[in-house]
Amino acid sequence: MEVNFNDYSHRNSGVSKDQQQRAKKSGFASIVKKSFKDLTKSIQNDEGNKSNVSINGHPLTERLLRKAEKQAGVIQPGNYWYDYRAGFWGVMGGPGLGILPPFIEELNYPMPENCSGGTTGVFVNGRELHRKDLDLLAGRGLPPDRDRSYIVDITGRVIDEDTGEELDCLGKLAPTIEKLKRGFGMRLPKRTT
Repeated sequence: MEVNFNDYSHRNSGVSKDQQQRAKKSGFASIVKKSFKDLTKSIQNDEGNKSNVSINGHPLTERLLRKAEKQAGVIQPGNYWYDYRAGFWGVMGGPGLGILPPFIEELNYPMPENCSGGTTGVFVNGRELHRKDLDLLAGRGLPPDRDRSYIVDITGRVIDEDTGEELDCLGKLAPTIEKLKRGFGMRLPKRTT
């Protein structure tokens, strides 16, 4: 005689279907399933809640924007580049417009090397410097030679990327930002007519 195991186990288990359903609902698998559904909803809500701000070509959600603003200050709608290492920022395709605190996690996206419209052949933290930026930093001691790459941090420390040699310090780039540990925000420049 052949007996189907499922038929046998359900008929003779002494557990009602009602009890089986409750056990299924309260199990570990259902907890994981519910958590996954909640996470999926959260991600979908974030994706549907984009702000009008993009950093290094990546749009920010409203939640990330609000979180970043706690350190950066108010960020107005726009398409910006941000140097995660030094805190420099500007509008995509243009020179630096200011300095924010470095290492704002919510703004940590790869910075395109051509983000500031630079044509100088001098790179700082992976970004080719715009002529205005090079003039400003060269005035503080950055060597202006073409085809050079440097790592610069907010303290003004400069390292030649090719040799690893530490060069003369540029001096503190933003002492007020360092002291306050908060920036003055990002905004598009006013157009002159």
